[in-house]
Amino acid sequence: MKRGFGGRAGETAMTETDRIQRKQLDRKLAPLRESGLRTVPRGGWTKTIRNALGMSSAALGRRIGVSQSAVSQFESGEEHESITLASLHKLADGLECDLVYAFVPQGSLEDIMRHQAERRARIILDSVSTSMDLENQPLCEEELEDQLETLVHELLAGPDTSFWNEL
Repeated sequence: MKRGFGGRAGETAMTETDRIQRKQLDRKLAPLRESGLRTVPRGGWTKTIRNALGMSSAALGRRIGVSQSAVSQFESGEEHESITLASLHKLADGLECDLVYAFVPQGSLEDIMRHQAERRARIILDSVSTSMDLENQPLCEEELEDQLETLVHELLAGPDTSFWNEL
């Protein structure tokens, strides 16, 4: 079974606590979203910081207990997105930096949920609308929009997160 945000294994219910936690997380992530730090410098952060410090790759290698060629491999791995988090931690320590690892949503978490609820609602309404058309009882555009908004609200206010499941 799926686990809801902040819930226990086996639960899918979205509680008010989950909504509060989501809003708190959104507030924490907002500065990262606005910082512009999502763009990695050409060559990667390790090489950029190392060069800014005037540190050779051999010197960094000595600081973290690896060879100069291993540092070069790490930097190449970072540039090609194949480096491990453990290696990044080791490099950050050698550069006297903190490694900050985060997923930064492209919009607010609330916006992402609303977007998914709208997608799910459109799928549901398209199915209903097709049935209504076949019965020669089509809904006008205004009725469809009203029903879409009502369904989105119900999905977001509902007791579970099943709107993430595809139909």
